[in-house]
Amino acid sequence: MTRSAWLLAAFLALAVAAGGIVLWRAEGDAPFLEAPDELFVGREPRALLLRATDAGSGLRSLRVFVVHADGEAPVVERTLAGSLVAGGGPESAEIELSLDAQALGLRDGSAQLRIEARDWSWRGPLTGNLTRVEIPLEVDTRPPQVAVDSGLTYVRRGGAGLVAYRLSEASGQDGVRVGERLYPGIPWPRAGAGCADLGAQGSGCRVALFAIPFDAPEDLEVRVVAEDRAGNRAAADWALRIQPREIPREPIRLSNRFLDGKVRLLADAWQIDASDPVAAFHEINTRVRARDEARIQELVAGSQEQPLWRGVFQQLANSQVTSLFAERREYLVEGRVVSRATHYGYDLASTARAPITASGAGRVLHAGPLGIYGDTVLLDHGMGLVSLYGHLSSLDVGEGDSVEQGAVLGRSGATGLAGGDHLHFAVLVGGTYVDPKEWWDPKWVRERVDAGMGR
Repeated sequence: MTRSAWLLAAFLALAVAAGGIVLWRAEGDAPFLEAPDELFVGREPRALLLRATDAGSGLRSLRVFVVHADGEAPVVERTLAGSLVAGGGPESAEIELSLDAQALGLRDGSAQLRIEARDWSWRGPLTGNLTRVEIPLEVDTRPPQVAVDSGLTYVRRGGAGLVAYRLSEASGQDGVRVGERLYPGIPWPRAGAGCADLGAQGSGCRVALFAIPFDAPEDLEVRVVAEDRAGNRAAADWALRIQPREIPREPIRLSNRFLDGKVRLLADAWQIDASDPVAAFHEINTRVRARDEARIQELVAGSQEQPLWRGVFQQLANSQVTSLFAERREYLVEGRVVSRATHYGYDLASTARAPITASGAGRVLHAGPLGIYGDTVLLDHGMGLVSLYGHLSSLDVGEGDSVEQGAVLGRSGATGLAGGDHLHFAVLVGGTYVDPKEWWDPKWVRERVDAGMGR
């Protein structure tokens, strides 16, 4: 090959290599931005996490600013590592923002959060690929107004109550806060009636079903609260009187037959050392019980918003109460206390394998094994109101079934940590156990619940 041919080949090779480098460095894939679809900013700064990625030439710069009626307010401007020659910027980056309306000089109203990300590509030319995202931003520094329409309200420890109230605007969340627990509110359920009967004008009428734990502290704080989408909070008190409850104590003697039979059977099933049946019982009564209660909390969180029941609940037909709500139980072996627990419902005894019926209309949240409660049905009545039916010997319903009051859920039995055939019946409001006796009382339901719901 002649010298000229060698030079031409070399030139072509260099041209191809240079072209490849240019094509590689001039890649056209713009950065990807992960951001919310809309934002609300209130009095308090709003935290925001943004993520940017670019797997091509790497991220070059990130810029965030607010566009509002008076101009632009810069929030973040960041140049990242890399170079125009070789690229090499990071493939991903996160920005933690604090959007402070006062610091940014933002007035109430609509604005935009604009985010721009560039990479180290030679496109542009040489300015890189640009991704721009504009997020609608609503600035609202005025807290919602809360007005309670319910009058003097009496609630017993371990009992439930209902409060009606009004909001001046749509909220992100609202309801009754009892200590650290929020019982969410719902729109006033009396369809088409507004809430004029409650003294309100227009919309924003809400009701919330709440509970007072039987073991709540004396200084328990109970308030109607609301938080709008911008994070502004408001609260209102009303005339609430919490009545005392006497907590019964019940000694329960554990027989050798129960320890050597039921306890060993459960211990083997749950892989618990049963060489000492008393110690095995204590582990079941404490660790396994706590696990099961945590599972119940997960299940009742699936309660739907709207009420499914109407009126008073039905106690199991022809049943006798054998254990009370909130009993402090002490389990004894040869006169010695070996374990303790609180009984969160009523034990109801009837005939063996008695048909267990739904206390009120609802939807089945759970139907199957549930630890110490054995085969169990959890029935959602809406508004956070859930009934529990434990120790069943058989089940006639499945998860998701809708049932009417009085429908057969299964048959009574002695599954789980039960010494004999009976029904363990419990009622929860927003995850808090309450006295079922209230829900069996027509006068209590009519005056404390139905009246407030406009029924």
